[in-house]
Amino acid sequence: MRKSEKLKYEIDPFNRLIAIKSGRDSGVPQFRDVLDGVFRIDDKNRLTYHVKKPKGSLTPQQLKLTGDWSIDKEHNLVLTLNKENHQLAGDKLTLRAELIGAQSDKIEFSVVTKDSNGGMHFYMLQLAGRWQADEYNCLNFQVAKKTLPPNILILSGGWEINKQNQVIYTYTKEILKTKKKITNTLTFKGFWQISGKYRLLYVLNQELNSAFDFKVSLGKPAARGLEYELGIGASPEDKKITLLGSWKIDKKIGLFFEMPSEEGRLQRITFGAICKLNQGSELELKLKSNLNEDLGINLRFTKNILKDQGQAFVEALKDGREISLRAGLGFRW
Repeated sequence: MRKSEKLKYEIDPFNRLIAIKSGRDSGVPQFRDVLDGVFRIDDKNRLTYHVKKPKGSLTPQQLKLTGDWSIDKEHNLVLTLNKENHQLAGDKLTLRAELIGAQSDKIEFSVVTKDSNGGMHFYMLQLAGRWQADEYNCLNFQVAKKTLPPNILILSGGWEINKQNQVIYTYTKEILKTKKKITNTLTFKGFWQISGKYRLLYVLNQELNSAFDFKVSLGKPAARGLEYELGIGASPEDKKITLLGSWKIDKKIGLFFEMPSEEGRLQRITFGAICKLNQGSELELKLKSNLNEDLGINLRFTKNILKDQGQAFVEALKDGREISLRAGLGFRW
């Protein structure tokens, strides 16, 4: 192929690659090949197309396609081609796919292909990277690139927290041919950290820094746990989310918030606090993080929450002074 010649690529409705020769007249008749094959993504997040039955000597068994990744509003996987490999820069290849899975370092799509003999083929595509939240608290996946800034795949819909305190993302898309709508839900497995006044962190993989760092209002104790307000989506709107759980005070651990987690497990978030008894003999606590920073969260308990294990603690507060309780250290009186 001459340097001036370019290959234009398209994807047909059956997720098959179409190769079209374009550019200056080379004396070779223009061709448009619909190629049976499957897409693959390698460990460097590069897309290839494996041709099952190459048509003649001019069609390679494997085509390399390079560019930038994104997803469209229907959650299809899109590759915008660059100028490498004789491609036409700026062309978009849209794989009709379903977003079906999320690991701490991967995003997963299912793809269905129909070959020229009418056979159906199902396979998975995975991109590697890490999860983050943007300035509008939208979930996004940063596709890792060796020498370039990551490509960002934005999940534009809203997310919720389930009864196991996991972040879940649900979207609905319409199948073009049948007009039927399908709904898929992604469940993110992680744990919560409350590290600042206006930050709520959901950690998926600490080593990779794969986490959702949500911007929130001050936390407010609620009947079922801890409540926050935040904006979600490209046009922020007030939304309340609640971390389900209960507040407890233990002589050995100190103050902690105990939350139900996956598979019946419990997660504990420990806090420091400034404590005092008010005139009604209620225990007032101003919460602090593990780094001893003020979290802006105030709790009020009747002193009998301590039962018999913290009597010395209550006695130490009776003269009206405040006592500082360090996170995770328990009572030392």
